[in-house]
This record gives sequence, structure tokens and C-alpha cells, in this order.
Amino acid sequence: MSVIFERRSVRSFLPKPVEQEKIERLLKAGFEAPSANNRRPWEFIVVTDAGDRKAIAGMSPYAKMTADAAVAIIPCADLGEGKASGEEDIWWVQDLSAATENILLQIVEEGLGGVWLGWHPVKSRVKAFSEHFGLPGHIIPFSIIALGYPAKPSVLVNRFDPAKVHYGAYGKKSR
Repeated sequence: MSVIFERRSVRSFLPKPVEQEKIERLLKAGFEAPSANNRRPWEFIVVTDAGDRKAIAGMSPYAKMTADAAVAIIPCADLGEGKASGEEDIWWVQDLSAATENILLQIVEEGLGGVWLGWHPVKSRVKAFSEHFGLPGHIIPFSIIALGYPAKPSVLVNRFDPAKVHYGAYGKKSR
């Protein structure tokens, strides 16, 4: 459980490449995420090219650090895989959230740092990314995970807030 408590959003990186075996373990962590009805509607795009990372950085005012990250991993939803017969496409967002978090936790395990950048449902970001990387219409970029070796150590903070814990019913503060 220590990686859960050590994980922080890292937005500045050393100019050092990430080893391919570490990238593979990050991807394996994403594939181990839980998924509604085990549909596993994910596809992952790994971006190491500096020009492509710079392009991603220009697609959102919140993605600037992607230009300096060593790697960007983009969990994408394959909407053809995330839908059950007669059901709306609603569960893929949860599936891709779990995959993104798994990767973020494995980043800590690998001695790296990273940050989750929201992409879907902002249409302008989805469109810009899809056009740049040639995604077909049924593949939706869900998030961007910018990662690399952290430029500085993270500050650990206890974020537990007992005021936000309710037992049995909202507003009930103890058992």
C-alpha cells in the first residue's frame, strides 16, 4: 500500500529517458485494471517522440509539462469494445479511470513521477489529439499520463480527512 500514499502529481522532469522495460511494466499495470464485465475497452498509445510530446503540450493549457516529460502514455477507449448488447456506452469511463490509476501507482513503484491530465470529455482536446495521431472515430483518448524521472522529490502530505467520512448515513460521524 505504500505506493498509494507516496503517489503525487509530478509536473517537472529530468532530461533522462525512461527504460523500455519500465514502460512495459507500466503498460502491464494498466492492463491489470478491473473492468465492467471484463470488457477491457482500452488501447494505450505510448509517445516518446519530443515533437509529438510538444504537440500534446500545445493541445491543452494544462498539459505544458508533457513537452518535458520523457514519455506520455495515453489510455484510449475503444467504444466498440466497451459496450454490451443493448447497453449504453457508460462503463468505459470507469474502466479507463482504473487503468490510468494503475499506471500512476506503478510509476511510483518504478521510481518515476507522473501526472494524470484530463482529456475526455473536453471535445477540443479529444479532437486535436485524435487528428494529430490519426485515431479512428471509435477510439477516444481518455487521459494523458506525462511521466519521467522527477526533477525534485515529492512532498508527502497526509490527506486523510475524517470530516468527510460518514458511517451508515450522510452526516453520521461515528459508528
